[in-house]
Amino acid sequence: MTHSDHGRLAGAARAVLEHLPGRSPAGGGQASPVQQTVTLTASAVDVLTALEDPGTLSRLLGELGSVQARGAGQRWTFAGGEGHDGLVWDTALARREDGLRYEGPTGGSTSSIDVTTSPAPRDHGTEVRAVADLPLPRAAAGAAAFTLLYRLRALLVTGEVPTLRPQPSARDERG
Repeated sequence: MTHSDHGRLAGAARAVLEHLPGRSPAGGGQASPVQQTVTLTASAVDVLTALEDPGTLSRLLGELGSVQARGAGQRWTFAGGEGHDGLVWDTALARREDGLRYEGPTGGSTSSIDVTTSPAPRDHGTEVRAVADLPLPRAAAGAAAFTLLYRLRALLVTGEVPTLRPQPSARDERG
């Protein structure tokens, strides 16, 4: 998928999301934090260990951004898309018994990603909830939170992150 394909896909997704109830207009700022929740068969310790590692976070974000260690904190870089320049965000990591929180200044305010873990109902693993309060359009922040948790679940279950990139094969691709 090329960068222009990604931009067109993001634009189409924004157009669809504009018409869903409770969604803010495309290009508009985020009025409230976005939330995503998934249930994983992994332990809370495995989940939090993965989410503390900048290399794993970069792998999970994929084309949406990257994370690098920076001093005692981390630098998150979110890719720009159609109508959005992207975001560079320097964070501090706060660890808690039930989760972790990335927090840092962005343009005069404080932004955060708060991750909490709890036992899933009926002993079905760990419930992981991410709340992202970022200065990104609501659709972009929601997509980043969903992508992070969806790919985390795949990584912890299969050891691989799902991708749409072409896979090597012995087939003749000339068609």
